[in-house]
Parts: sequence; C-alpha cells; structure tokens
Amino acid sequence: MKINTPLRKYLKLPWPNAVGLRNLTLLVCGGVLVFAPLAYGAVHPWAYTSLGLILSCLSVVLLLAVAIASLTAKQAFILPRPPLWGLVLAAMLLVLLQLTPLPLQIVEWLSPGAVRIRALGNGYGLAPLIPFSLNSNATIQETLLLWPAVVLFFLLVLTINRGWQLQALVTLILGVALGEALYGLWNFRSHSIWGWKNPYYLGRVCGTFINSNHAAGYLGMAVLLSFGLFLAWEPKQDGPPEKTTRGRSRFRFWSRAEHLEPLVRRSFGLLPLLVLLVAFFFAASRGATLGLGAGLALMGLLWGTQRSRRWPLSLLAIFLAGVIIYSLWLGKGTVFSRILDLSDPARYIAFWGSLGIFREFPLLGAGLGSFDDLSYTFLPAHLSQTRLVYAHNEWVQLLAEMGLVGFAVVGGGWVFFYVSLIRLWRRRRDSWVRGLGLGGLAALAAGAVHALGEFTFRIPAYSLTYAALAALTFLVLHYHRGRDCFAYATWRLTGHPLAPWLCGALILIQAAFMWQAWHFRQAERAAPLIRDTTRIPRKIPAADFVQALALNPRNAGYAAGLAGALEMEEVSSQRAQEIEVLWRRAVFLAPANWRYHLQLGNFLLQHYRLAPKRHLFEGLREVAAAATLFPEKAAIHLTLGLGLTWTGLFYPGYIPPELANRAQVHLDKAVALEPDLKKFVGTGKNRP
Repeated sequence: MKINTPLRKYLKLPWPNAVGLRNLTLLVCGGVLVFAPLAYGAVHPWAYTSLGLILSCLSVVLLLAVAIASLTAKQAFILPRPPLWGLVLAAMLLVLLQLTPLPLQIVEWLSPGAVRIRALGNGYGLAPLIPFSLNSNATIQETLLLWPAVVLFFLLVLTINRGWQLQALVTLILGVALGEALYGLWNFRSHSIWGWKNPYYLGRVCGTFINSNHAAGYLGMAVLLSFGLFLAWEPKQDGPPEKTTRGRSRFRFWSRAEHLEPLVRRSFGLLPLLVLLVAFFFAASRGATLGLGAGLALMGLLWGTQRSRRWPLSLLAIFLAGVIIYSLWLGKGTVFSRILDLSDPARYIAFWGSLGIFREFPLLGAGLGSFDDLSYTFLPAHLSQTRLVYAHNEWVQLLAEMGLVGFAVVGGGWVFFYVSLIRLWRRRRDSWVRGLGLGGLAALAAGAVHALGEFTFRIPAYSLTYAALAALTFLVLHYHRGRDCFAYATWRLTGHPLAPWLCGALILIQAAFMWQAWHFRQAERAAPLIRDTTRIPRKIPAADFVQALALNPRNAGYAAGLAGALEMEEVSSQRAQEIEVLWRRAVFLAPANWRYHLQLGNFLLQHYRLAPKRHLFEGLREVAAAATLFPEKAAIHLTLGLGLTWTGLFYPGYIPPELANRAQVHLDKAVALEPDLKKFVGTGKNRP
C-alpha cells in the first residue's frame, strides 16, 4: 500500500498526548546519539547497558500505545512498513539458536567443530545439552552491544513523519561530529578525554573516542553526509545561457552579484566541513581513509551517471585537495605517514585466522563473540603476548562467528537494502532529496568499507550513528517536500487481529533484553571483569564474585575469578572440591578459553596428593588441552613437559596414554619458542 498524504494524519494516536509521545521518542533518540560518542564511544558496560535499557523501555511504551490504538482507533491507523525487519528477525533467531542448549547429537551433526573443542582435555565442556556457541556470555555481551542500534533504527523509521524532523536529525549528527572534531583538535597535544589521559594513539585525533580509528570512521561518515547536504542546497537561479557557457561570457555571468551571492552563501557550508576533514586526516586511520575514498567515488559515480551538474563535484574535489594539502602542511608529513604504512602483521594474521575458524565452523559459526577465545589457536609466537579481541574486519569475523547462515542473512540483507535505496535514489528528481540521499548512501558505503579493516560496529556510538544514518537515508529517499509527506509501503493495523499479538511478542522480546541487560549490568558492577581503561582495576573479593555469579551464571570469568579468590585462602579437602567444581564450570561455559584449561590443570597438579591418580591424570590432560588451544605459548609447553617428566619419574602409571613419551617433545617446543626457558629444562637424565 502506498500513501501520498502527510503521515501525521494517519499516525495520530487516539488520545491527546500522541504528539507529546512522538516528540518524547525523538528527544530520547537524539539524546542517545549525543550521549553515546561523548561517553568514550559507549564502549563500557555502564554506558551501553544504560542506552539499551532506555531505548527498550521507550519501545515498550510505544508498542503498548500501538497495541491500544490498533484496538480502539476509530479512524485508519497506519504505520510504515519498516525495512530490514526480516533481516533482524532471522539474525535474532540465529543468535537464539546459538544460545539454546540442544542435544549433543544435534550439535555434533550441525557443528562438529564445537563438539571437538568441548571434548578437549577431560571433556568437561560436554553435557547432554550444549549450545552451539563456545562462549554464551560473550554472545550475550555482543548482543547487548548491537541491540540498541537495531532498536534506534526502527524507532526513527516509525516515528519521524515531518520534514523538519529529518533536518533536525541531520543537524544533530553533524553538530555532534563537529563537536568531536573541535574537541579532538583542542586536546590534540594533551590527548585527554574529560580529564583522563588517553595513553593510546598518541599524536592522533581521538575526540571523545578512546580509539582514533573509530573517531576517524565516525568523522568520515559525517563528512560524506555534509557533502550530501552541500549538494542538496541547490541554488534557485538557473545557470548561464547556452551562448555564455564558455570563456569571458561565463565569467561575467557568475561575477554578477545576483548570481555570485547565492553561490558564496552556499559555500559557507564548507567551513564546518573544513574542520571535519582536518580532524579526520589527523586521526590518521587507514581504514577510514579507504572508506572515505569509497564514499566519494560512489558519490561521483552516481552523480555523474545521472547527468547532473558537474560543477558541485568539481568544487568539492578542489576543496578536498586543498584540505589534504593544508593537513600535510600542518602535520609536516607525519599525519599521512601512518595512512601510507600498510605493515600491520597482527591484522593479516587475524584475517587469515578468522578464515581458519570459519573452516572449522562453516555452517553456524563458533558463536557471536567467541573470536577472542579462539584467536589463540592461530596466534604466532612473536605475538603470544598480544590479545586479539576482534579480527579488525567485521565481515570476516561475522563469517567466523555466525557461519555461512549468519553471513548470508546479515550481508545479503544489507546488500538488498542498499541496492533498493540506490534504485530509489535514481528515480528521485528533487534536488534536496537527491543531494542528502546521496550523502547518506555514501556514508553507509564508507562505514561498510571501513569495517573491512576495523571492528567498528562493536563500538555502540558508531553502530548507533550508522543505524541513524540508515534510517535517515531511507526516510529522505521516501520524502516529498511539496506535500511534506512520505510515500512508502505501510501496514494498516486498525482492526487487524494479529496486531495486538505482534505488539505483545515484541514487548516480550524487549522485556527479555531488559532483564538480561539489567542482570549483566549489576553483575559487572559487583565484579567488574570487562576492561575499563579509564578506571583503575580493583581487587575483587570472593563475596563479590559470588554475587556476580548469581546475577549472571553464564559468565565463565566469574566462576574462574571465584575459584582463584578461594585458592588464595587456606585450601582444605572440602574447599579443594569446591574450587575444582568452579574451574570445571568455567571450562564448560567457555571451553575454547585456554586459560581455564591451564588453570584447572595447574590446580589439579598442585593438589595431586588429595587423589594422585585422578588429579595427575586429569591435570595433565587439561594442560594438554591448553597447549592445543594455544600451540605457540612456550609456558604451556614447559608446564606440560615438566609435568609429564615428573609424573613419569614418580607415578609412571598415571600418565594419559595419548601423552606417553611426549615430555621431550613439549620441552623442546618450549625451548624453540623461547630459548631463555632452557635453564628450566635441564639436559639429558638430569631433567626435573
């Protein structure tokens, strides 16, 4: 169904405060877009859980209003049919499938790699019912990071119904980006954020983001949106007549005050763009620069193929060249030195390692957020002290964590949505819609290209802004200025029997998210394990781990933290059993984490006197599992080699069959990885 009348007529709720509810929604969404970048990019649990709770609460209120209106409205009650709802539903079902415990036989059939990982060591990761995800808590955490952007997208699409609201959203996004640029340039030397000294990315603009690459990506999308806004300001006067298109006649035409003044006034819009571009280049991000180039190329391609006026793009090209020269002069060449430096072995290793993970879990992936645990399986020895939490490539990490199914759903859905927007843009003739819509399309393309070299969408401030740009582009391309209305497919909800049930199902989904977000937040407050670089970490007592584990029983870190805290106390026979149970629980919840296998193995070996045969047998197996999960870690091979040597001397019958005669192999491996460890190994028969 298509509509060509103002949506404010159709979306009027059957009570007087409907307009106030709409304005409240837009005000909250605007506040979220402002708060997220200012709160260090909203990367910390207190920030992104707060954003998620606020947006989910607001969506519940709106869903209740829609359900009531669909039942009681006397006139036609119509809502726009939101795009990407099928993509979101499919992705949500896939994440739910990864989290749901299923029979072992089903998991082994669909994901044999998951069962192989869980069977390492003594098989403590196995159970009659197991999930596909190798770290359910990490899957939930990544969902908490991404869900606010999804909710914001639908809130904006369903709420905005006037042209001035679109202009306000554009002004808000560009205003926040301009503030980020000015703040970053002002603190370029001190490199501080709200008084906190940022020790990372020195000599680069960060704004209020901790990572300058994320700041550059954020600014790059704003630059392209600003370019689009410049193209949307079409001058009212016509160009020179056909006979004056060359030489002095053309110059005299444009030198007249009535023709020159609007052009100069329009060019003042390039001043904020100058600040954005200078800050962008001083952020010195290679991926963001590639994304900006892709966005500009797309703008030139689409604008040129439509036989539009070429002079705006020529002016922008000259302006961009001037900004680059100006930035080079300011930075004395150091600004672009990193952009031109392509030597970053960690990212190449992460890329090929992600493809290796995909080969192990091709269909459904290893589980959203599980890359951190599995990354050590391909980490080389010279990077053994490096922690690769993300693959620095969102698309290949999506392939590794969600498999072919998830990649097809998310990637295919995004491509379908984007291509449909391009086709719609080609049909539009309104200069304002074409210019601003092209800026939005270029910004979306730049974000997708930047994701090839950075973990951008795991940053809530970035993903929220990207979602807002997607909603803005969709709405702009469906907007008609003459009648101040939108023309897109709609849903008629009045009297529809499924409308209340659909709203109820969505309310239950939001309630489940709020319940999980609240417990996740409270658990992190009790025992903060997620790294917060802006705060000094504190020593967490056992009581806090008990409280956190009760709030979030899926978190293996809480079980491991409690076991470690109890080990610091006097360990009796009963306490040793409690600690062993906690370590086993940690291994079950995160079977791909090598640290938990190693710590469980060390605990069993250190307390072998309580049950020599079982402790030595199982302890050696757990250390061997850690060596499998992190094959280039010299300390693990040293521990395993020394343990096998000692057990062979005093308890030769307690060595697992698969580890028999393997002591020398692991000791040699440890020395080969770190020659300094030779002093701990000894030689010949004198090995300890």
